[in-house]
Amino acid sequence: MVIQHASARAHLRRASELLRDAAKELDEHLDLHRFIQKPSPHESPAPPPPGPSGPRR
Repeated sequence: MVIQHASARAHLRRASELLRDAAKELDEHLDLHRFIQKPSPHESPAPPPPGPSGPRR
């Protein structure tokens, strides 16, 4: 019974470490996406008005 308990604790500890590492990797991946994400149309400034298209009179 003691061996089963120790084995179960070892499995839980390993699963916890893997879950922690996966969460850290996901967080880093999402930070990368936030960094390279282009601003949406409502977040980007309006384009400047077009300049004159010919000689003025």
